[in-house]
Amino acid sequence: MFRMKKSIMQRIVVLIVGCAAAFAMTAVLGGCASEEDALPEENVKYEIALVTDDSLVMDGGHSETAWNAITEFGGTHGISHKYYKATEQTDAAFKDAIKTAINKGAKVVIVDNSNMAEAVFEMQEVYPEIDFILMDPDPYDPDNGNILISKNTAAVAFDSGQAGYLAGYAAVVDGSTKLGFIGQDMSEEIRAFGYGYIMGAERASGEVGEETTMNYRYCKDPSDRDAVHKAAQEMYESGVEVVFAGGNDIQEAVIEAAEAADGKVIGSITDQSGKSDKVITSAVYGIREALKGLLEQYVDESFPGGDVSRFDAHNEGIGLELKNNKLSNLTQKQYDEIYEALANGDIKVNTENINSVKDIITVNLTVN
Repeated sequence: MFRMKKSIMQRIVVLIVGCAAAFAMTAVLGGCASEEDALPEENVKYEIALVTDDSLVMDGGHSETAWNAITEFGGTHGISHKYYKATEQTDAAFKDAIKTAINKGAKVVIVDNSNMAEAVFEMQEVYPEIDFILMDPDPYDPDNGNILISKNTAAVAFDSGQAGYLAGYAAVVDGSTKLGFIGQDMSEEIRAFGYGYIMGAERASGEVGEETTMNYRYCKDPSDRDAVHKAAQEMYESGVEVVFAGGNDIQEAVIEAAEAADGKVIGSITDQSGKSDKVITSAVYGIREALKGLLEQYVDESFPGGDVSRFDAHNEGIGLELKNNKLSNLTQKQYDEIYEALANGDIKVNTENINSVKDIITVNLTVN
């Protein structure tokens, strides 16, 4: 069997169904049974921990994708794993969830929610012996905004600008000339989604020779489902054909509005096609591949702490979901050519110095 280089010699593969108290456990030790088969739940140690906020884990979003990757990895290598949810959306609750995971035996803690970056900033210093993986963005000091990635923390960054570019390009090539963008907030990640979307749409508009308009807005409160739904509804009623929903928290509200208006949606971060036939594609991150790669490095004792692992077209870390897509006109050849141009740098989506859509020079596209 595969032998880890960490200190724990016995591994327990755990099948976790939601947050149920009952667990099916199999001890792994050279293929032989162990006395720990009969350990009560309170005595079981879980080496890999996923820590999330108080929202649903199995919601088809990034948390579910991360958990599936952890489950697959843990099952393959015989490493125990469990997820822990914060009780509420506060920094104190996030820290408590991390502490609980560590007290339950976690050696590597995976945090998949951007709201928890402040908590990781502190916890990485409190627990220097624990490896942390933060899935976008970097841990930062809430007092001054300074970023600190300790040697026991690996941050993961996905190029949302490139992902948005592909979404905008596909929307126009598919035949839509009246586009919409709704961002769940004004974070750097979400703004890059939107800016890339504009740039990709502009390029495609020039290629197809069609003038394109863009209705562009951010949410004041992504948790206000009714407000998000209303914003999307207003877009569709104004003639918008397809809305790019930037951010995991607003997907369902935008999709519901699209279904009511018979409009189209482009999802983000993970494949949203299973939620509605109105989703024509999604601008996705390679969360599964990125996370499994980092866990492999953890196992090999080559954990890339103190650094940011960046994923973009160059290492196939972003892309459009094409397996379940409903795009009518975008060919595989067109997609491959644009993707290759992003990967080799012929197309650059640099959104770092852009503060608003007014900073994006457009020729074939008008932004409202």
